[in-house]
Amino acid sequence: MRAIYKDSKMKRNVLNLRDLGGIPLQDGKGKTPYGLYLRSGKLSALTPEECKKLCQEYHIACVIDLRTPIEAQEFPDPLPDGVEYKLISLLKDAAVGITHETGSDAMTIIRNLRKNPGKLKEMVPDFKALYKDVVTDEYCRSQLDKAVDILRKNAAEGKCTLFHCTAGKDRTGIVSMALLKSYGVADENIISDYMRTNRNAFWPTIKKCLGVLMLTHNWELVRICYTSFMAQRELIETAITYSYLCTRYGTAKNNRR
Repeated sequence: MRAIYKDSKMKRNVLNLRDLGGIPLQDGKGKTPYGLYLRSGKLSALTPEECKKLCQEYHIACVIDLRTPIEAQEFPDPLPDGVEYKLISLLKDAAVGITHETGSDAMTIIRNLRKNPGKLKEMVPDFKALYKDVVTDEYCRSQLDKAVDILRKNAAEGKCTLFHCTAGKDRTGIVSMALLKSYGVADENIISDYMRTNRNAFWPTIKKCLGVLMLTHNWELVRICYTSFMAQRELIETAITYSYLCTRYGTAKNNRR
């Protein structure tokens, strides 16, 4: 088993970095492979030297960026030469609470509208609907399948691929769900992996909540902030439920492609 990167600074900077290896398959005949699939938050938090070190440590051959083109342009991945980069935007447009373009980032909106809490509450998205849309919308579904295709193809060639969005929670979590489905991983194990996000997200979320409290003095907005930035079981359950109907990797018959 390959350990998660041990450099403490790297742990702080790369939110939610983990290997998807070692998750039991539903049929009891093995586990997902180690060293081939890494899920992560944004790599732009790293210096080029740190990113190079990370890529060398895990022998990363390819990075799949699930962010929008604007996000990727504003906060580019500082990848070293030789690492393939693929931008596969899971969402066609910016979505408050999920994407993080300048101006649509949740904390930026809170700062700009701190004196208008009613307007802020109106802008909070329905996250369950967003998770459903990602696995049912035609564009999102095609991008989701494309990402899983590349992940599986690279793995078959022995190449390690890292895939990420910004926080490594929503878009990355849904791609992880589809990838694990393609291996025949049980729903409960998929949910457990998704909820591991909260181990890394808790303290950054607390800091954001304190910032919201200082800006707005509104406890209801603090509560909304907390639930928005933390992984919630019902969200990934929604994606799993609709993936059975709407994605190529949602049904058991396609798990052993």
